[in-house]
Order: sequence, then structure tokens, then C-alpha cells
Amino acid sequence: MNGPAPTRRRRIISRLTTAVMIMAFALATIMVLPTLLGFERYVIVSGSMEPTLPVGSVVYDEVVPVDDLEVGDIITFVPPPEYGISDPVTHRIARIAIADEGTDAAGERIFRTQGDNNPDMDPWLMVLDGPDQGRVAHHIPYVGYVYMALQVGWVQLLVIGIPAVALIVYIVVTLWRVSGDAVREEHARETVETDQKVVP
Repeated sequence: MNGPAPTRRRRIISRLTTAVMIMAFALATIMVLPTLLGFERYVIVSGSMEPTLPVGSVVYDEVVPVDDLEVGDIITFVPPPEYGISDPVTHRIARIAIADEGTDAAGERIFRTQGDNNPDMDPWLMVLDGPDQGRVAHHIPYVGYVYMALQVGWVQLLVIGIPAVALIVYIVVTLWRVSGDAVREEHARETVETDQKVVP
């Protein structure tokens, strides 16, 4: 009667550990792999691009030449400093014009952007710095909530620390059990050999 319960308990622990490892691997893949492939990662924290990019989405930007940008592309940028916004904004290009001669940006492409959920275009007229710009290539809805949650200390402990400790304990217990089984098998073999020697 005592045999099946420990076996069933070990099976449950094994499955839970496997599930945690799979989830951790999937999360690590989502977080790390795109960066290794050259994509820039951002989390959508406002509803200005809904329903295209829901709040909590993770967007992956590919870096492209500014000259390749077209109306309708979604880009991630920091608005001109006079608007007091230091965080990146992800909005759609609504209009592209060429700056008039006689201005500081003469001949440059001037971009107007707009959130899909906003009734009006953004107030800034923007010349993008540098030859390259991040353009949204892919997004995963709601995964950004995981990123935001992982900034909280106790969530980090819950999501990373506890599973890591559980995995270490599981490995130690498994190794201890395997070594114990090996010792018992060796003892049983020696007992059989001894019994065989004393049989007339």
C-alpha cells in the first residue's frame, strides 16, 4: 500500500519540474533570441496603437535605412527633446515630406506620426537622427506584462528563484535516489554471491 504513493508523488514532481523548465526556456527564448538575431525589443505600455498593438505587447524592431521608410510603417523613436518625452514611442508614419530650402533641415525627410487609436497626428515634425531607424517587424501580444512583472523583486523571486531552487532540490534528490539504488543493488548482488558460496 505504501509503494504507489511515493511513485505517484515523484511523477507529479517530475512533471511540474519539466513544465517549469519548458516555460523558463520559452520565456528565455522570447527574451534573448530576437536580440541575438539583431532585433530591438520594446514593450507597449499605452493604448495609442490599439488594436494593432495592444497594451502589454512586445514589439521587435528591425533596423532599416531611413530612406526605406514609407507611410504606414510603424517605427519606434524618441520624440524631439522640446516635447519633454524621453521614453521611446511606437507610432505609425502618417506623412512624409521634404523640408523646404532655407530651413535648417533643408532637403531632409520630415516625418509625421500618429497612433492608430489617436484621432490626430502627433504634434512634432521630426527629422530622424542617423541613417538607420527601428521599424516594427513582429509583435507578440501581452507578453510584455511578463517583462513588466519581472521588474518587481518579489515576482523575480517567485518566477525565477523558487523554480531554480526546486530544480536544484529535484536534481539532488534524484542523484541521491540513484546512488541509493546502486548501493542496494550492489548489496543484493553481494548477498546472492555469499549465499551461493555457502550452499553445499
